[in-house]
Amino acid sequence: MRYLVVTALALLSWSWAQQYVSPRQTRVFKRNPQIEAITRNAKWVLIDLDEGRPSGTQPQRRITSTDFGASLGWLAPSQDADTVPTTPNTIDPNNPNPLAGFAGDTLLANNAGEDIDQTISSACHHSFFDSLYVRLAWRVPSAGTFIHFFGNYLHGPIPLDPNEDDPDTVYYLGGGIAERYDITPPANSSVYIKGIATQILNNFYLGGTARCSTSTGEVSGGPWPSDNVYTIGYQLLDTIQITYDVRLRNNDPPDLRDGSYPNQVVAEVTKPLSQVRISYDVNAGQCVEQVISGGRGRIERLDYAYFTTPVEITNDPDCKKSFYAAVRYDLYLPVGNVDQLNDTLFGLIGPAYRRTEQEEHPCLTGDTVNPGRNMVLTPIFDLNNVQFIYPDEWYPQYFAFRNRGYDLNFLLFPIIYVGQTAGNCLTVSTPVVRNGAMAFSAPYPNPAVDCLHLNVESPAATTLRLTLYTSEGRLVRSWNRTLQSGTNTVAVDLEVPAGAYLLQAQSPYGAATFWVNVVK
Repeated sequence: MRYLVVTALALLSWSWAQQYVSPRQTRVFKRNPQIEAITRNAKWVLIDLDEGRPSGTQPQRRITSTDFGASLGWLAPSQDADTVPTTPNTIDPNNPNPLAGFAGDTLLANNAGEDIDQTISSACHHSFFDSLYVRLAWRVPSAGTFIHFFGNYLHGPIPLDPNEDDPDTVYYLGGGIAERYDITPPANSSVYIKGIATQILNNFYLGGTARCSTSTGEVSGGPWPSDNVYTIGYQLLDTIQITYDVRLRNNDPPDLRDGSYPNQVVAEVTKPLSQVRISYDVNAGQCVEQVISGGRGRIERLDYAYFTTPVEITNDPDCKKSFYAAVRYDLYLPVGNVDQLNDTLFGLIGPAYRRTEQEEHPCLTGDTVNPGRNMVLTPIFDLNNVQFIYPDEWYPQYFAFRNRGYDLNFLLFPIIYVGQTAGNCLTVSTPVVRNGAMAFSAPYPNPAVDCLHLNVESPAATTLRLTLYTSEGRLVRSWNRTLQSGTNTVAVDLEVPAGAYLLQAQSPYGAATFWVNVVK
């Protein structure tokens, strides 16, 4: 494989070699201008979540004297919460256990806050749900096709790299959304993620109740191609740390930030499309007509699913505290007329703080402190063999919808509760990049001053070549290091000016590339 960055533009559209390299392998995110181009024509359309209700009905605050999210006492300023109201739509009539139904569940949401952006007003703290009820949300269709983003439709195809000779490997944008939640439990307790709730709409342009009845059957693209139904999966994914360059223009200096990227699925529950609640306010088919008036009644209409075992988050420093909540859709084969997609499902983003591009609002914030909070699925497809070869790749909403979307969050909520600590959390492991038969730790220390170390696990004795490039792709230094079978620690002297560099490690058994920051 080659990793050499040959131009400044290549920092945004890295040269692809013989095959795609996932951010999970390199810990360096590779921008694709083609993906970002296809989302530039997105239309932002305010959607009335009270569609079908009397126009005089006004949203009401969850608690008028205080904010429910703030009253919990342990949420970060950039988080909010609300509870699901008890109505016939949220009680399970077949299960007498009051904990079995949706009623009373606590939903967690992200918003702007001074903990992620010090310029944010305290008026924005714990503001997601109250703002959503008043300001509503956005649906985001393509201006060209009018088909919505954030759903099951695959927008594309998008070239993997227009400079490569292999036009058969392409991206699609669609098939899932994910949002990272960073949770710090209250003292002497644990937070448990019980499941996930989200708002799903369908066939927006069909009139009447047709959009309330679904009919798409089994499709062939995965990740559930053999269960004889069209499947929607609710997932909780682990996070890994990777490096993003968040500069606005190609000719700006690199602006490298540590961020996150979805990793492995740690909890999952699936349901057939026929059992999914469609969130139009209509008493028909799979749609849910809300009972209580006002904005909070919208929560009645969310679809939801529970994991078999809740995921515990504790205050133990060795326990993971950041996870992505995700909704995944069965992928249909986008060529060859193999699969029939009768339902175009999609989610929403919000709150709709501003009505126009020019309107300002104090609660808008870019996801730049810890990039990668919101993700859209970008599965990679082999046109020649008619199959998804990388079905689980994600792209930050920050880059894809830079002009507006990165200010907002999905209507995608972990269902949480606080309980006694059981000690069953997922532990933090040392970051390891596996590529081929080798495993690489992240280089340390990073930032570095004059020396850098790298742990390498090799299946056999071999030579490791280390190469250092500037962010513009200029070769700076190279080293050869001898490896023994097993675990090795190699070191290099960094007699280079301060700045951002790419370190490439390559051997016959595997390769990896990392961002390295040098300070003096």
